[in-house]
Amino acid sequence: MNGPLLETMALRLTAGDKLLCVGLDWQVRRGEFWCLLGRNGAGKSTLLHVLAGLRPDDGGDILLEREPLAALSPPTLARRRGLMEQQQFDAFGSSALETVGAGRYPHQGGAGWDRAEDREAAARALAAVGLAHCAGKDVRALSGGERQRVALATLLAQDPPLLLLDEPTAQQDAAAQIAVMQLLRDLADGGKAVVAACHDLNLAARFATHALVLGAERHWLGPAAGVLTAPVLQPAFGCAFEVIDGAHGRLFVPLPA
Repeated sequence: MNGPLLETMALRLTAGDKLLCVGLDWQVRRGEFWCLLGRNGAGKSTLLHVLAGLRPDDGGDILLEREPLAALSPPTLARRRGLMEQQQFDAFGSSALETVGAGRYPHQGGAGWDRAEDREAAARALAAVGLAHCAGKDVRALSGGERQRVALATLLAQDPPLLLLDEPTAQQDAAAQIAVMQLLRDLADGGKAVVAACHDLNLAARFATHALVLGAERHWLGPAAGVLTAPVLQPAFGCAFEVIDGAHGRLFVPLPA
C-alpha cells in the first residue's frame, strides 16, 4: 500500500497579519510530482520551508513518514527530505563537484564526504543535470542557471525520498526548463515524492501529476488535470485564462483584464 510520505492536517500558515493558508489537509505519496502554484506572495516558499522543518507552522499537524515532523532530529530530517532553495549564496569558492558532494553528508555518519561512493554519487548527480563538464569549475564562476542546476544536483546526491524545490526552473533557458521538469517527473516515476513551487502553468500542466494552488485564504488540490482548469486558476490568479489543447496537453494563456 502506497501510504502518504508527507501528510498535513488542518495546517495553517501566516506571514505577519496575512493569512496564507488555512485548513490544509494534504497527502503526498511516492510516485507523485506536485506543483505548488499561486500568485507572488501566496505562500509557496513559506509552505516549503514549513514542510522542510525550517519554519514553524501556525497550527495543525505535519507528518513525515507517519511521524510528527517536529519530533524528528536534524540528521533524520536530512535523510528523509531535502530542500532546494530559490537562490544560492556562495561566500567561499568551491568546485561544483565539491558543492554537490556536500549533499552526501547525511549518509556519512560523521566521516568525510570524499569516499569513493560519495564522489561517484556526486558525479552522477552532476551528469544528471547536464553539468558533468563543470565538475572542476568554481561555483562562483557559473551562470545563474548553472548554479541552480548545481543546487539541484546537490539535492539528487542527498537522495531523500521527499524532494522539496523552490522554483527549480528559475534562471533556466527554455531547453533547460524542459530538462529540469522532465528530470523531476522521472524522479517521481521512479518512486520519489516531488513537491516544487512553480510559476509556469504550462510546465506544471505538462509535467506534474498533481497540483496545489494557493489563493487568498483558499486552496485547491488534487490530480493536475482536475485542478489546473480555468475555473480554479481565474480566482487564484485574478485574471481570466484561455485554455488551448496543444500537442503536449493544455496551454493556459492569461487574458488582459
